[in-house]
Amino acid sequence: MNLTYVFYFRLLWTKLKSLQNVCKEALRSYGSRTRPFCICRRNVAGEASQTEGTFKWRKPIGQHTGINIYNHGMRQKVPLILRNPQMVTWYTCGPTVYDSAHLGHASTYVKVDILQRILRDYFKINLVTAMNITDVDDKIIKRAQLAGLDWQKMARAYEAEFRQDMLRLNVQPPDVRSHVTTTMPVIIQFIQQLIAEKQAYVTPDKSVYFDVSQSQNYGKLQKLDPSEEKSDPVKRNSADFALWKSRKSGSEPTWAAPWGGEGRPGWHIECSAIAGLFFGRQLDFHAGGLDLRFPHHENEEAQCCARYKTDQWVNYWLHTGQLHMVGDPQKMSKSLGNTITVSELLKKYTADEFRMACLLSNYRNAMPYSDQLMQTARQTLQRFKNFQADLSAYTQFLKPVHLMDEGALKAQLVHTVTEFDRCLRDDFDTPRAISVLMDQMSSISRCINEQQVDAHEEPAYCMDLLLAAGNFINRAVVSFGLSELVERESLQEKVSSSDHGIDPSLLVDDVLSVRGRMRENATSGDVKNLQLLAACDELRTLLQQHGIQVRDHKKGSSWVFAVSCEKPDDKSKSSAE
Repeated sequence: MNLTYVFYFRLLWTKLKSLQNVCKEALRSYGSRTRPFCICRRNVAGEASQTEGTFKWRKPIGQHTGINIYNHGMRQKVPLILRNPQMVTWYTCGPTVYDSAHLGHASTYVKVDILQRILRDYFKINLVTAMNITDVDDKIIKRAQLAGLDWQKMARAYEAEFRQDMLRLNVQPPDVRSHVTTTMPVIIQFIQQLIAEKQAYVTPDKSVYFDVSQSQNYGKLQKLDPSEEKSDPVKRNSADFALWKSRKSGSEPTWAAPWGGEGRPGWHIECSAIAGLFFGRQLDFHAGGLDLRFPHHENEEAQCCARYKTDQWVNYWLHTGQLHMVGDPQKMSKSLGNTITVSELLKKYTADEFRMACLLSNYRNAMPYSDQLMQTARQTLQRFKNFQADLSAYTQFLKPVHLMDEGALKAQLVHTVTEFDRCLRDDFDTPRAISVLMDQMSSISRCINEQQVDAHEEPAYCMDLLLAAGNFINRAVVSFGLSELVERESLQEKVSSSDHGIDPSLLVDDVLSVRGRMRENATSGDVKNLQLLAACDELRTLLQQHGIQVRDHKKGSSWVFAVSCEKPDDKSKSSAE
C-alpha cells in the first residue's frame, strides 16, 4: 500500500514539473509581445520586470545594535548594524545661506540633533559628524544682486546668523563643516572622474550632466517614470541633472574647469564631494529633510555609487518630516512666504519648549506648528519641572514621609527603564518615550502627594528608589538635549548679579524661609491673619514674575524655575504666553 502512494506521488510530481516548464516557455514566448501575458487578471510580465528592477537594501556586515531604523526605500524598519563600532559616520545636508533660518530649518536640525544625541549619549556610539555650507548658489547670487551686496559677504553674514540660531536652540555643532567655495578642487576632481568613467558628459556650452542611464539603481529612494519626455534638448535623458553649470553672465562667480570654460557646481554634487572627502566610499548615516529625498539625496547616492563603484553608498538615510503651519498643508518655505524665523520663535517660546514640541512628534512625521502645539510642549515641560520640585521637597522632608510598597516601586522602575529603552530602539520613538517617563512621574507624584497611610506590602521609605527614578528621568531628558531638571547648582551662571559674589539660590532660599515664618504666624492663631497671608501671596506672585515658581507644602516651601515667564517689556504678549 505504501509503495502505491510513493508511485502516485512521483507521477504527480513529474506532471507538476512538466506543467511548470510549459508555463515558463509560455511566459518567455509572450514576454516580448506588446500585450503582456495575463493570468487571473494579473500582469505577470509587468510584475516580473518590476521585481527584477527593484533595488534591495544591502544589510551591512558588522555589529548588531538591537536598534531598528525605518528605511524609506523598503517601507519598513531594518536593523542598525555598525560596520565599525568604534567610529560611526554621519553627514547632514547644511543650509543654503541666502536668508535667515526659519522654523522649517530649525525643526530639521533640532530633530537631527535629538537623533544624534540619542545615539551618542544614550547608546554611547562614537559619532563623527560633518555638514556642508552652500555658500554659492543661484539663490545667493540673485538675492545679493537685488540687494546690491557682495555675494560672499552676504553669505558669510547669514551663515553667522544660522550658527547663532543653532546655538540658541541648543543644537550641537558638527565635528566639521565645509564650505562649497573652499572645496572647489575636490568637487572638480569628483566631476572629472565621473566624466572619465563615462558616467557624465560635457555639453556644448561646457556644462556637465550626470547620465542616469549609466546608474543601475537610480530611483532607489523614489520610484521614477522612465517614459517622461526630455525637457532640455542638451540632456540625454529626462532625469539627467547638472554637475557643473557653465557661466551664464559676466557678473556671476565662476571657477575654471579642466574640460573647458568657466562655471560653478550644481547643488547635488556639493554634498557628494564633501561627504566623500571626509568619509570616502561608505557612509553610515545621511540625514536631511524629507523634501530632500528626491532629487537631492537620490542624486547624491547615484553620484557616489558611480564614483566609488558600489551599489550602496549610504547605509541609513534619515529623513525628517516637514514643519507646516496648522491649516496650511504646504511646508514652511521662504518662497511661499509662510515663514517664522528662529528669532521670532524665541520671543514667545524657549528653545526647550520648541525641542519638546519636536520630541512629541515622531521625527519622520510632518509637524503641524501652532500655538496650541507650543502650549502643549510648555505644559509637558512644566510637568517635568514640577515632578522634580515635588521629589526634592519630599526628600528634604518638606512633605510628610510615608512607608511605600518597595516591591511595587522596584518593579515600576524596571518597567520604566525597559520601556524607555525599547522606545528608543524602535526607530527613535521619542513621543512614546516621553509618555513612558510621564507615567513614571505620575505614579511617583501620587505616592508623594496623595498617599495618606503607610503601605502594608513590603513597607519602606524608598528614598533610594525615588531618587533613582528621578535621576533616570533627569538623565533621559538631558540625553534629548533638554536642560537639566535640577538647575539650582547652575543658577548663579544665569543671573548677572553673580559677578558681585551673590549666590541667587541661597537668596531665594532665605526669602522663602522668611515667607514660611510669615505663613506660619498667619495661621498659628484661632483666626487667620488675612493681611499677612495676602503679603505671602504677593511675594509668591512677585517671584513668579521673575521666573521662580513657589510650591507650598505642609512643612515648608520649595521652588523651581518656571519653564517660561513674562518679561517686563513683553507685557503686551501675555495672551500668547
